[in-house]
Amino acid sequence: MRLPVSAHTDQPWRIHELTRDFRVEDVWAFRTPGAGPDDFPAMLAAMRAAGGPARQSAQFRFLWAARWKLGALFGWDKPEDGIAARVPSLRDRLPAGLRDDPGPESDEVPLTPVYELPAECARELANKTVHTVMHLGWSPAPNGDHELRMAVLVKPNGTFGRLYMAGIAPFRHLVVYPALTRQWERAWRDHGRAGREVPASVRDGEVTPVVGRRSVPPSLQALTSLPDFDYVDVFTIDTGANADATPERWARAMFGDVPSLAERFIWRGLLGLRLTRGRSADTVAGWRVTGRGEDWIRLAAASWFLSGNLVVRTTGGRTSLATFLRYERPVGRLAWRPLSAVHRRLVPGLLRDAAERIR
Repeated sequence: MRLPVSAHTDQPWRIHELTRDFRVEDVWAFRTPGAGPDDFPAMLAAMRAAGGPARQSAQFRFLWAARWKLGALFGWDKPEDGIAARVPSLRDRLPAGLRDDPGPESDEVPLTPVYELPAECARELANKTVHTVMHLGWSPAPNGDHELRMAVLVKPNGTFGRLYMAGIAPFRHLVVYPALTRQWERAWRDHGRAGREVPASVRDGEVTPVVGRRSVPPSLQALTSLPDFDYVDVFTIDTGANADATPERWARAMFGDVPSLAERFIWRGLLGLRLTRGRSADTVAGWRVTGRGEDWIRLAAASWFLSGNLVVRTTGGRTSLATFLRYERPVGRLAWRPLSAVHRRLVPGLLRDAAERIR
């Protein structure tokens, strides 16, 4: 889950005194149900056991490999542009006692340890584009547990560095951070500490997908306002302790009142959907509410080449999100085909995050 910058800057972490000349690019939270204030070292051990990019999805591995291929092609990652060459290490800003124990190296990720403390750690990377820091901190969560927070801080190398960071932002938000979320949260569950005071449906994060008209129940198909549709999928999660939440509450927990940067990039930028602006009781993340019942709500949006419905239904102790699309022009099919794979990877995380927020 993406957090505001203040979720990082308001914490009393050591990293602040080292990075006054850096800007906070992203702040992300990872769920660690049942975690206590002293479990940060256990979380780090679980993350190391989970491995690096080699154990990620094919999509993540492709982006990872493509980035380093481009770096080799354009000379972004030469040693003379790295730590202790183009820029000094942040370790030089630390007192001697802390500088001598930065934490273990990793052969799987190109990040150099800066320091490791009982509740936070930092790693850095420099190349021709940026000097960046990945900070991990252990923070109290709203539900009384503790959670892992990751902040990415950057110092771009001139105009090219700023353009580079802007160019990779959609890939970070749509692919990289969701992939890290799945890997690190699974690492915590596998570590065996997630079983305390957490409903099984939320803890396990089981989401059931079905794709295609023949697989979707007719009762759910009847809720779309499209006269016909070309694409449909449904993802369902057991609601457990969240069974009393309304469909609208689930919809807002998934998408928010206004669309996020990643949602605007896909919905407006790639699909051209005409979304309303601002918060309203008649919209969810810019989609118009065009129908509702006791156990369902329907959202609608359209572009010149595609019309869509999002239907959220809560029934039988389960919550489902159905996506219906109608291609108004042939380009609609061409636009959605590559995006559908990204969509199907993101929806399970949306449902699990919504379940956590509602809980």
